[in-house]
Amino acid sequence: MKRAIVYLCLLWNPLVSISQVTNLSSSQIRVTPEDKKVYERVMEALAPVREESMPVVIMKAAEAMLGTPYAGGTLEQEPEMLTVSLARTDCILLVEACVAMAQTVRQEDSSFEAFCANLKQLRYRDGLVDGYASRIHYTSEWILQAKARGLATEVSMNIDGTPLEQGFSYMSSHAEKYPLLATDQQLVARIAAMEERLQREKYYFIPKKNLESNLDNIHHGDMICFVTNTEGLDISHVAFAFEYYECEHDCCPDGRGCSNGQRQLGFLHASSKEMKVVVDKMTLTGYVNGLASCSGIRVVRFL
Repeated sequence: MKRAIVYLCLLWNPLVSISQVTNLSSSQIRVTPEDKKVYERVMEALAPVREESMPVVIMKAAEAMLGTPYAGGTLEQEPEMLTVSLARTDCILLVEACVAMAQTVRQEDSSFEAFCANLKQLRYRDGLVDGYASRIHYTSEWILQAKARGLATEVSMNIDGTPLEQGFSYMSSHAEKYPLLATDQQLVARIAAMEERLQREKYYFIPKKNLESNLDNIHHGDMICFVTNTEGLDISHVAFAFEYYECEHDCCPDGRGCSNGQRQLGFLHASSKEMKVVVDKMTLTGYVNGLASCSGIRVVRFL
């Protein structure tokens, strides 16, 4: 927003009106100068690959975000509005930011305003901001909306085909964990209605016992959704699949493109343990097998 945004004061103020510079209606966004600097830096990195496939562009964005500090709960602010959080992130915010930036660099209008419009279409049901309940809270719904918009397809069924008996009730049955729900029964009822709609869908996953034999069917840049066995909750964490090669020889730095290299599948994510965006030290299989609360994964491929 170089040409249009005027910050309300010289000190940090998270509320920036965009009603005069975009057709995003009269809503507002929360954004900091640091977020804008990250956007400009990542978009500069994406420019040379803007004609490549979406997975390639998304992973270029993800790699440009390596080292970004981890922060949870950045969206839990009132009033509800689009929040841009690029200078600090969590797992799902990283994924949707990289997807939105990849979308934006590939279109004619690559302005910050265009990025905000793409981000809103990912984060809010039908792209409309209408209070807390209009935000997509369950990853399963995020996937369904991305599929409906032609941005992605879920390949879990094609890879393994194991039906997932998925219930949705965690938010409405644990309202006390969510400040806005704790004191608003009408809002809880709206969340419960959304959970009921999600429960009507069919879901598939790759159980952890089948993961090793299916690694070749997971591509670099796929969105990995870690299925939790917590009752009423679908996904506990998300990441990007990260393919690399280990080589026993000194012919290349990391084995990429080397005929002697052995393919490994890791993952790039916003890590609450490392407190930043990293390529995890563990392989995908090692991570899943070591996580008692994870029953398997779902895989989403961007188009």
